[in-house]
Formats: sequence, C-alpha cells, structure tokens
Amino acid sequence: MFARETSLMLHRLPLNTIPREVKLRASSIGAAGTTRRPQPKASKRPLFAERRLAYPKAWADSPSAERPAAALILDGQIALRSEDLHMTLADSLPHMARSSAIMVADAVLSGRRLTDDGKHPIVATPMGSEELLGLANLCLTQRAAETFRQLASFASPLSESPGESLSRFCIDELGFQPPELQHQIRDAHGAPLGIVDFWWKELRLAGEFDGKKKYSGGASYSGKDVDSVIREEKLRAERIQEEGIRFVRWMWADLITPQLLADNLSRAGVPRAAAEDRRFNHSFPAAS
Repeated sequence: MFARETSLMLHRLPLNTIPREVKLRASSIGAAGTTRRPQPKASKRPLFAERRLAYPKAWADSPSAERPAAALILDGQIALRSEDLHMTLADSLPHMARSSAIMVADAVLSGRRLTDDGKHPIVATPMGSEELLGLANLCLTQRAAETFRQLASFASPLSESPGESLSRFCIDELGFQPPELQHQIRDAHGAPLGIVDFWWKELRLAGEFDGKKKYSGGASYSGKDVDSVIREEKLRAERIQEEGIRFVRWMWADLITPQLLADNLSRAGVPRAAAEDRRFNHSFPAAS
C-alpha cells in the first residue's frame, strides 16, 4: 500500500519536487526499511529507492484506521492501493518542506487536483478548514501535531494553483504584508473588471503569478489557444489599469530564487509586515 508523498501523488495532489523514493506501508515491522537499486547502464537517472514504513502503533485504535484504503484507478485500467487521504495528510505534511506542504494543504481545501495530460482540471470535493485542522489529532507526536496545525491554519482554499500557493508562502516568509486573495476589481460604477490573484488595498496594487500554463495554449488553465489567452489577459489588464491600479508580476523563477520576488515587491512599494502580523512561524522546526 502506497504511503506519504507517493500516496499524495496518487491522490493527485501537487508537490514542489518529485520525490526520489517510492514509499509504501510495510506488512510488518520486520519488513520496514529502504531498498536502493543500482542505476542501469543505459539510464541517465538512478531508479527510485523503495522505502517501506512500519504501520504506526498509535493508529491501531484510531477510528480512521478502520477506513478502507483508497483504490485509485489510473488510465481506467490499473488499480493502485493507497492509504486513506486523511491518514496520508497527517503522516506526510509535518515531515515535508513547508513550501510543498502548503501546496498540498491549499489544494485539499480548494478541491484542486492534478491531471495526467494537464488539460482538463479535476475538482474534487473540497475539505473544510476545520476538518483539515482536526487531522492534527492523527499525528504521531506532539511536535508533528503542532507543525500540522500551523500548516492547516495558514492554508487557504483561495489559492488557485501551486504557483499561487508557493507565492503566498514566499511573501509571508520574506516578511511582506500579506495580500488579499482573489480580489474582484470593479470600475467606478461597480461593474466587475476582473479578479486578481493578490491585492494590496492600501497601495491599489494587484499581484499576479504568471505561470507558463496560463499562456500555453491547449494545456492552459482555460484550454484556449495561446493567442486568445494573451489577448484577453492584455485587455483585462488595460481595463484594470485605467482605474489607477498598478500591477506587480512574477514567475516561477522568482519563486525558485525568492530574493528576486523580494526585490520585485520592494520596487512596487509593498511594505514589510510587523512580526505579530506574519501568519506563519517559519522558525518552527519541521517534524523529523
């Protein structure tokens, strides 16, 4: 049965990086361990290691342990057994890099799921914020539970892509004033002009994460051809700017090197947040 990050991927949740280990639940304590296979001569990359995790004793008496494993059907033919999503989240998020964990938590709350072809978005039933927060009770240690609560409290269903989730995390980590998410811009008569990813009201500043999929034709979020997407985006931006609103934009490269994002936001005049206004305790260590 697949577990942790491997299970998250099978549940079609986004990760910041591709794990180098396939994680499974061991059939017994004696079967737990890691197997690493030699790299084939014809391969440019090593094979994934196989890590088998013992089933936690603390879960034995949990009502959630009675849930059947999720049977995931891929390509309509192959059935793979993965742990229940609730157990997977509680066992995975506290141990992951914070940026990846926020991507997952946001996607769970919004119902966003990845697809095989990247063209047709899947929307699952969103999990409620209180339900997600309650999964901390399934964590195996107090430290893991506290880490999970911090992640769940920071998560938002309003992030519409992994890039927006990572943007929000980086903005907070860099110490900038938190923006409003998915703000509807209206003209002087109240007519809607468009929704922006991020909004700093005092500055009348709109922030936009420009991921490649927004403009990549048939694989774009809308599924429209690239020329139509660019034209519509240009007209939308012009209408908004006519209302005296400025834009600050960034891409994946700015998130990979956060100082680039910091320089961009500083040039746009985004102020630093007071320590008590920062929503996430970035100094709190992840669970080991």
